[in-house]
Amino acid sequence: MQTATRLLASIALAAGFALSSPAQAVEYALFDLGTLTVGQRMWATGLNDQGQVIGHSYGDRLDDGISASNQYQAFTTGIDGRGLRSLGTLGGSWSTAYDINNAGQIVGSSQTADGSTRGYVTTGGAMTEVGTFNGRGVSTLSRINDRGQVVGLAWNRYESPRLSYDADYLGFMADTPTGPMRALTGPAGQPLQGLGLNDQGRVAGLTAAFGPGPNMAFVTGPDGTSPGAVFPDTVSAGAINDAGQVTGMRAVFSAGWGGTAFIGTPGGTQEYLDFHGVANYVDGLWNGAGTQYLNTTSYGIALNELGQVAGRFASPNGNFAFITGADGQGVINPDTLFTLPDGDHFVAALDVNERGQFILNSALGHAYLISPIPEPATLVLWAGGLLLVAWSAKKSSPAGSAAVAPPTHGGIA
Repeated sequence: MQTATRLLASIALAAGFALSSPAQAVEYALFDLGTLTVGQRMWATGLNDQGQVIGHSYGDRLDDGISASNQYQAFTTGIDGRGLRSLGTLGGSWSTAYDINNAGQIVGSSQTADGSTRGYVTTGGAMTEVGTFNGRGVSTLSRINDRGQVVGLAWNRYESPRLSYDADYLGFMADTPTGPMRALTGPAGQPLQGLGLNDQGRVAGLTAAFGPGPNMAFVTGPDGTSPGAVFPDTVSAGAINDAGQVTGMRAVFSAGWGGTAFIGTPGGTQEYLDFHGVANYVDGLWNGAGTQYLNTTSYGIALNELGQVAGRFASPNGNFAFITGADGQGVINPDTLFTLPDGDHFVAALDVNERGQFILNSALGHAYLISPIPEPATLVLWAGGLLLVAWSAKKSSPAGSAAVAPPTHGGIA
């Protein structure tokens, strides 16, 4: 039993090392989600801890998941990206999906039969329409946590699902997907847009509209209370985990435009992600019309409880995805891990789950799930199985049996 216990400790230690090591120290398996609609592209937007992936198929544009003519169809998969299927619509011609929790509830937006835009939630595969907020004619749900709390946006104009700043936007939060909505507003009364939501109901995001007071990135307390600044140089907060770590983009004050991805805990430390040596990342500034601009702008979009970050960066060479190890360490462009067909490359990593799986989107409209080999969680399960076998053997052996006696030499001491 002592040997088994020590073996379990060793494997658990190895698993912990794998989880905390840089992303490039981990091997990954690549899985193409396939095609939902013939002739259209795919864009993955979220995944849960079972590896269920959600997103939408789309047409007539490349690289960014946006359709100029609303050719969207929301999709979901089964476990580990298998079993691709359409989510349908609320009666209109299009739908998009933005987030999925561990209960399999999906939120997004869809066109209704009368041509308007409404947020929705799926439970058991059925799509339920969400109303509007304060009489605004359009709504969408963008995030859902494991408690069923949601954040979203409402606005007056009828337009495509693409979200752009407008003075009419108003961010909201609700404790259930179809429950009463309450406004997210900043200290100066400015509307706030939630981009991240953890299981305590803490929201991270940025100013959703131009209103009184300066634009700001923000995080809230539990259940959307007490919004405040993230860090003094934070432009956008894209995600927050249950430990309170936040990722997003911070401003580079020496540049007239541009920012760098960061990870940090508001009220504590902030660390800028280190892109030195990352493929296709171009360091430094360039001058244009007398103003300095950052050569490469990077965004942290999602993170898990280990602080692994998913995001993207834009450089003179184009748009690229990046992923990291724990606490934002070991930034890597996944193009260095895999060679895609037809000269394709990854342009965005939009989510990461607690198993260390990432979703990636490519320039030619393919959506991928990458999974660590072997998953650190699997190592722990194997270790648990070995411990159970050893315990069973000891329990069934006669007293004094050497069946599970620790070795006197060799092995694990």
